[in-house]
Amino acid sequence: MGGGSHWMEVSDTHTKLGEAFGFVCWLWIFHRAHNDLGVVLGWRHPWEHAEDPWAVHDNVEHIEDLEKEWDNFAKKTANPEDDDDDDDDDDDDEEEEEEDEEDDDDE
Repeated sequence: MGGGSHWMEVSDTHTKLGEAFGFVCWLWIFHRAHNDLGVVLGWRHPWEHAEDPWAVHDNVEHIEDLEKEWDNFAKKTANPEDDDDDDDDDDDDEEEEEEDEEDDDDE
């Protein structure tokens, strides 16, 4: 239980390798922060990328109609209050309550 403090000794090679790998890690962190910091902080969504210069829009017929359809779809799905399944769930709940009442009456 004695012996005092004893510090671990590390070779010079391991120290330099540790510093090099630490440097690479920080480079990677700063690179990812440069590209994705807005996503991490919630300022933008990950699918909101800049325009793709290699995207092929010239060969798509009726692209405007497709974009309008997609925008309408996105608006409908973004509103959680317009859920079509709510009525079905309520009907299921009522059926279960009726079955429970019938079971209680039978006992």
